[in-house]
Amino acid sequence: MGAGRAEETVTERETAGNGERSLSVRGTWLAAFFAILCGPGAGPILGNGIASGAEFTVFAAGLSGPRGLLFTSAGDLLLVEQSGGAIVKIAPDGKVSRPARGFSAPHDVAIDASGNLYVADTGAGRVARVSPGGQVTTYIARLVEPVDLAFHPNGELLVCELGAGRVTAYGSPRARRVFVSGVHGPHGFAFDRSGITYINEWSGNRVVKAGPDGQIHPVTEVRDPVGIAIGKSGDLYVAQPQAGEISRIGRDGRRVLVIGGLNGPRDPAFDNAGNLYVAETGAGRVLKMTGDF
Repeated sequence: MGAGRAEETVTERETAGNGERSLSVRGTWLAAFFAILCGPGAGPILGNGIASGAEFTVFAAGLSGPRGLLFTSAGDLLLVEQSGGAIVKIAPDGKVSRPARGFSAPHDVAIDASGNLYVADTGAGRVARVSPGGQVTTYIARLVEPVDLAFHPNGELLVCELGAGRVTAYGSPRARRVFVSGVHGPHGFAFDRSGITYINEWSGNRVVKAGPDGQIHPVTEVRDPVGIAIGKSGDLYVAQPQAGEISRIGRDGRRVLVIGGLNGPRDPAFDNAGNLYVAETGAGRVLKMTGDF
């Protein structure tokens, strides 16, 4: 094995009126070693699952338990503040607004074609809907720990019920079906172009996949997976809060470290340009990462 090199440069610049910290980190196996040595929260360090020369930017800070990242077609970043009980909207120019507040430990957010927002209001056991005008109503009630939600390509709203071990699909509040059951702590899902749904088993410590028939098939073992996204290459990107890492899973099921040293990372997401974002919940911020995904 040849000698490795880990290099970090930090610059400060102004973006949308806020100080933005940019970190450029290079290195492969040595960077991964430091991520393991320093542990969660030590600061972003690239592993060997990404090309050298990638750059981190603190995209947003001062948030109260951010999670549930989602980009709209207009380029806005939506997320929820689990501790603050609010939906946060960050425009491409950096302007921050909170379209709705008063939720109980929310975990995720989705948006429909009409601009209505849907919130996994976990503490209240419901999915709340927020109209474009800001009116909050209960869309689906009596759920068992709803932690993630997203619109399936077929138009149904899928909800991960962590406490019930299932993913439930809703064509409307009354048109309900069980999408998959027998999942050990479902906590995040993503859809590929072929119709496969990838699901994190948080308490099962693995990622599984389900086809249209609802049958579950294992993909790979991942400890404490919370949030999953699919890159343009088709690889999966999974957050591991306890380890402080983001891992990449190839189509062969092989897992490699992409980012280590984070403070409670959750819910990775890609913007329309292919940049990777992650909610660093323990640090109250969102990180942006450019690179080859």
